[in-house]
Amino acid sequence: MVYAYNSEIYLAEAVLNVKDLARQTAFYTQIIGLEIRTQTETEVILGAGGKDLVHLIQTNRKEAVKSSYGLYHMAILLPSREDLADVFKHIAELNYPFIGAADHGYSEALYLEDPEGNGIELYRDKPVADWDIREDGRIIGVTEELSAQEIYDMGRKMNPFVIASGTRMGHIHLSVKDSHLATAFYQAVLDLSDKFTIPSASWIASGDYHHHLAVNEWGGKNLDKRKAEFPGLAYYVVEVEKKEDLVAIAEKAKANGAPVKWLSSNDFTFEDPDGIVTRVRKG
Repeated sequence: MVYAYNSEIYLAEAVLNVKDLARQTAFYTQIIGLEIRTQTETEVILGAGGKDLVHLIQTNRKEAVKSSYGLYHMAILLPSREDLADVFKHIAELNYPFIGAADHGYSEALYLEDPEGNGIELYRDKPVADWDIREDGRIIGVTEELSAQEIYDMGRKMNPFVIASGTRMGHIHLSVKDSHLATAFYQAVLDLSDKFTIPSASWIASGDYHHHLAVNEWGGKNLDKRKAEFPGLAYYVVEVEKKEDLVAIAEKAKANGAPVKWLSSNDFTFEDPDGIVTRVRKG
């Protein structure tokens, strides 16, 4: 097993359909501090430390990101509190707006949106000794005030700013029609465990992590089902270590009524009832 927290899966990247590729590329490089890994006229792949994190694809569709189910936020995990402080200081001094910040007990998090309304969380995990882990393995989160000034004051000025090289995709939070149905679906297909649930949302994970996926129905019951070229989440990527794990997930997806499309012998997609696509590949 190669993944942290005894997990059987790894969140690799988020792939977004965007209306203005140049503007979105500028945001993810200049504001977030990602580096351009590859670039064409219609696609840009951005990352950190040689790892792909955010993949932008030009779409001609004009719908608003939040008019359909899909991404609530992608959560970019910084290696340390100091690294979170650096990106916090950088964004704050550019006067780019944050939409929230919180101490979740197991993490410290900042929230913002890209220019097209895709949600982004920037966070660092606290040491596991600080997590509220119950005897049944559930990990109880809180939403308390972030020590924002303390973190900001730790930040270093960098010119040009580049996000820390060990940064990776920590989790993906989805906007869905029915959180109860969605969490049951993802637990069954990806073999995840419930870590924390409220009536309108659930946080689920592989192994001992606080969550790899979250689902909520806060957008309401009347959003559009996600379609292939809608602005917003095209798909997100889950990696597994072994080929047998890949095949098992494909079989569980089929058994739960999800359309499965093999892209290669080591790579396939499945679609949930809200039209949200997950791409699974052998790492």
